[in-house]
Amino acid sequence: MRLLVILVFAGFLGGCALLSMFDGDNPPPPPPPAPRTVWIVGLDGRAIGQATFTEGAGGVLIRLEISEGSLSPGWHGAHVHQSGNCSDFAQGFAAAGAHAGHSPAALHGLLNPVVGEAGDLPNLFAPSAGGFGVEFFSQRLTLLTSSRDGRMPMLDRDGSALVIHAGGDDHVTQPIGGAGSRVACAALS
Repeated sequence: MRLLVILVFAGFLGGCALLSMFDGDNPPPPPPPAPRTVWIVGLDGRAIGQATFTEGAGGVLIRLEISEGSLSPGWHGAHVHQSGNCSDFAQGFAAAGAHAGHSPAALHGLLNPVVGEAGDLPNLFAPSAGGFGVEFFSQRLTLLTSSRDGRMPMLDRDGSALVIHAGGDDHVTQPIGGAGSRVACAALS
């Protein structure tokens, strides 16, 4: 009998805890947005591949699929930029703006000892032959239009862009890790 009373009381407390998680003070989190797939365009404005952005638990998975010969062989820096605009391909994608999360308090680079920018990503490697794919996961980004946990929203009012650079990023040098000019762009809006 005593065990039955304890189990009933424990069940009651668990139910109260569950109810308090979803009361007016703590609304349930919004459902994750659907994955978004967009074209990656080169400096001539033609598609060179696709980028798929998928919301995950605590971050965004970014999958790139690049067509053969679209990038020069070797390492290339990749960053998320603050504006989802790749329309000025002839001008080198300047409309994509600065790196997402760029501020005086956040320095560029995954290896920088100071807080990095939300748009910092690892390098990708383009082989000398064949197309290729790569995946990144960033805990600093979200596909939600706003964030309750400090992650940077990629789908804010002007979206964001994934930009690929001509060279590799050393992950320390300011402001872009010495990665060189912008050679490809994927607009997410």
